[in-house]
Amino acid sequence: MKIYTQIKQNIFPKGSSIALGVFDGVHLGHVEIIKNAIDFAKKNALTPVVATFLNHPHSEITGQAPKLLNTFEDRLKLIEQLGIDAVLALEFNSKLRHMSAQDYFTKVLIDCLNAKYISVGYDHKFGFNQEGTTDKLKEWGTKLSITIHVNDSVNIHDEPVSSTRIRKNLAAGQVKSVIALLGRYYSTHGKITQGLKRGTELGFPTANIMIPSGLIIPTVGVYAGFAALPDENKKKLPCVINVGYCPTFKEGHSELKVETYILDFPFKELYNQEIKIEFVERLRNEEKFSSKEELIKQIKKDCEVGKKLLEQIKN
Repeated sequence: MKIYTQIKQNIFPKGSSIALGVFDGVHLGHVEIIKNAIDFAKKNALTPVVATFLNHPHSEITGQAPKLLNTFEDRLKLIEQLGIDAVLALEFNSKLRHMSAQDYFTKVLIDCLNAKYISVGYDHKFGFNQEGTTDKLKEWGTKLSITIHVNDSVNIHDEPVSSTRIRKNLAAGQVKSVIALLGRYYSTHGKITQGLKRGTELGFPTANIMIPSGLIIPTVGVYAGFAALPDENKKKLPCVINVGYCPTFKEGHSELKVETYILDFPFKELYNQEIKIEFVERLRNEEKFSSKEELIKQIKKDCEVGKKLLEQIKN
């Protein structure tokens, strides 16, 4: 898959079929938009392209982007897996922010990408002050014989799937409900860093994960999930994940930690390795225990419940 980050003239001389959007999370609604562009491209010998941004537009518009569901690199991987051949990812800066919808349509979608088909979401808006609407796209597309396909919302439980909805669910710890919206488990990844080794002292050595800044983390609590390590050929390993502040050992506010205990896995030093974790189901709130013994007792229970739950899923 080729990545373009600059506006150039006529990148695709034979024409392109474009999926247009930010696509944070690449959820089921996004998948529908992208697949429609791919299907049209296959039928008409065009290049299937995603037109998106390197950064979230709100980082420029409001000065603060929402917590993202994916890193840019992970977003690209998910898009490529769907069958996209090329991505135009522009930095959403002041210049692009102040570009009119008409200019964006002409300079980016037509002059640069040579669009013959554009697939967008039902609520898509673009251009300065979001003046570009799906109706405008249809109007301009008709004049140039470009097909504009406006996708209906994908509804789960009578509510549209959206990145905002997924963020709200994750912020509430509802990782199980997110599976239906993404079509997969919510996952994140990061390097394993050295912690205080309290897990080892308790008999449950954990991998302390440094999550990339700007990504959303499910709310504080204990979760059942799966972990993947490079040395294990990315095999899914059942695990229990703790997101929290270790209240049993510290008074008051401390740094948020993401710690993963891999079940039935021989302990070894994993520092600086990249680990991917998938959140399957929330087991309980984080609690402060009166003693280490009480904490150990609860961790054992978490592991038993988590292992049973994950075995049922795998089987």
